[in-house]
Amino acid sequence: MQWIKSKSIHAAEFFHGTLELVEEDTSVILFKGEDETRPLVDRVERFAEKITKELFIIDTKDYPLEGISEKFRKFFAVNVNWALTGQISVYLERERNHPLELRRYYRKMEY
Repeated sequence: MQWIKSKSIHAAEFFHGTLELVEEDTSVILFKGEDETRPLVDRVERFAEKITKELFIIDTKDYPLEGISEKFRKFFAVNVNWALTGQISVYLERERNHPLELRRYYRKMEY
């Protein structure tokens, strides 16, 4: 939505080619949840720490979820990530002077 060339990829797929794109100045954002896939993200983190200086990690374990037991946190982690990315979108919208309603193609043409 911000017209930033980027690609989201699941940690399980990262080592099937995407790792070759990472360089010292490549921005890598990791979303660490609390489910069974966490070890996959940990592996990407260990790799990225060796290569890029632009690693940013959003880890749901860093955020309290009062009233939610450890056993069930994994089911709510996606909500934490959703809330955080929503705030990042607001920040980018303001800093780049690019409202999220401004689109090139989405709902502008048939596709």
